[in-house]
Amino acid sequence: MNNRNNRSKIDLHMHSNASDGIFSPRELMRIASNAGLAAAGLTDHDTIKGLPEALSAAKIYDLELVPGVEISVMEDNREVHILGYYPSNSKLLHKALEELQKERFVRMEKILKNLKELGFKIKTEELLAETGDSAPGRLHLARLLLKKKYIHTLDQAFTLYLNPDCAAYVPRQTMTAEQAMNLLNAVEALPVIAHPGDYGRSMIEKLLPLGLRGIEVFHPHHGPAQKNMYHEIALEHKLLITGGSDFHGDEHKYSQYPQHLAISGHYLQPIKNCIID
Repeated sequence: MNNRNNRSKIDLHMHSNASDGIFSPRELMRIASNAGLAAAGLTDHDTIKGLPEALSAAKIYDLELVPGVEISVMEDNREVHILGYYPSNSKLLHKALEELQKERFVRMEKILKNLKELGFKIKTEELLAETGDSAPGRLHLARLLLKKKYIHTLDQAFTLYLNPDCAAYVPRQTMTAEQAMNLLNAVEALPVIAHPGDYGRSMIEKLLPLGLRGIEVFHPHHGPAQKNMYHEIALEHKLLITGGSDFHGDEHKYSQYPQHLAISGHYLQPIKNCIID
């Protein structure tokens, strides 16, 4: 039974197994509805394949779907994530994202080669079984390492092997920030910088002339000081304010959410107004 007391709350950043989440888009919508949310954003990494299933499920569970995508880009030798909400040309976006999906397979083969040189016995087929129909990411590999008992926690996989400067890490070949922003503008999506964290202020300055429309102010990685800072920056530049749990469904990605990091529903209407305009 849904928790109707929270029906004014929303979560604009969630992932399904169309990328590296645990749950299917349908199950994700059920979880969000049972959490009492009024709206949920599906923002899978570099893919929009899960959106049709999520839309159908949202209708069943009396939930408003906020369609989106999270694109990873490299800028200043740093991986930056840009959310795009309400894309209107799904065919063009899907075609562009296919290239990023292919790159994920190439990168993962290189990471597996590095792990093999470190003494790990992991076959490509094992990883593909872990990923299902989605393109492989580091979180998929971390889950496999945990299953094979090479590590004790998912976080350990990243801190020991899969983060930058670790022995198995391979940097991604991605779009530039400008290319990603141009793509999102071309499909009439609203570009929002995701969890800007420590690097955000300078990156926001770079993205503003490229059409940045919002800042993910509320995120599990943001403490009170960062939330306040980005809230002020958003107001200063008249940018949309968004937020969410970054829910993936396992311990590495804030398993207690989306219930505990839902934000006020009043943040959604300004976003929808931009779509109408």
